[in-house]
Amino acid sequence: MKKNIYLLFIFLLNICSAQINFTTLTNPDSNANGSDQVMLYITNASEATGVKGFGLPAVDTETDLPFTGSNTPSARIENLRGMLLFVKNTGQTMVFDGLAWSKAFEVESDNISRFQINSVSTTSGSTLLPINSLIDKPNFLADPLKLKTNVGTTGANINRLYIRQTGLYRINLNLTFTGPAGTFSNRLGAGLYVNDALRCQLLENTVNFDGTNRKINLDFSVYMVQGQYITLETISEIGGTVSYTVTNNSYVTVEKVL
Repeated sequence: MKKNIYLLFIFLLNICSAQINFTTLTNPDSNANGSDQVMLYITNASEATGVKGFGLPAVDTETDLPFTGSNTPSARIENLRGMLLFVKNTGQTMVFDGLAWSKAFEVESDNISRFQINSVSTTSGSTLLPINSLIDKPNFLADPLKLKTNVGTTGANINRLYIRQTGLYRINLNLTFTGPAGTFSNRLGAGLYVNDALRCQLLENTVNFDGTNRKINLDFSVYMVQGQYITLETISEIGGTVSYTVTNNSYVTVEKVL
């Protein structure tokens, strides 16, 4: 088996354009061969025998990864799907899917979607919240629940989250506000609509975040049926002529509980 792994990595090295240096074992134990240069065996000198682990082949920076930049393949290289390399300056292990590199070992929950809210202003105390469909996993924006998949990005659909699975959902709103003096002397909050029918409203006192921005954090729980959609709006306790802006440093997180 070891011989097969060795030959496989020799094959990979021959077709990769990046220079990758491997460490040779100087004092291998009975479970490691000194000629194995593909994986670095790690042993504990205080232990009697046995291999305790291994190190992945490494490159210095992400730009040293093979098949990046001008060398990015135009078609998926099936034989290299799953190849792992460690990047020293970021401390991350990267995996190659045959086309591009991404962080390995990252577990994405399949029951939580999270979206950024586009900046929106109001002079009447309430406004619908436009929900950005952007997927940006490094910044924790993902949609495994498919709430915005194949949903329009203009018109009424930009405000809607479509339910694909019947169940109980927890909806968290983390809203950041800016506004003129006096805006935050009363509570602000949000309303939740199901198929454009108001289901519930919540109000909270905003928290002064940094002297300019104020924040509130709200949680809704609602039972939803497949095909229904959620719309969210921000509201003021007194309504009327209250003016403020919801910034794009605001987020909505939807968790399917049951």
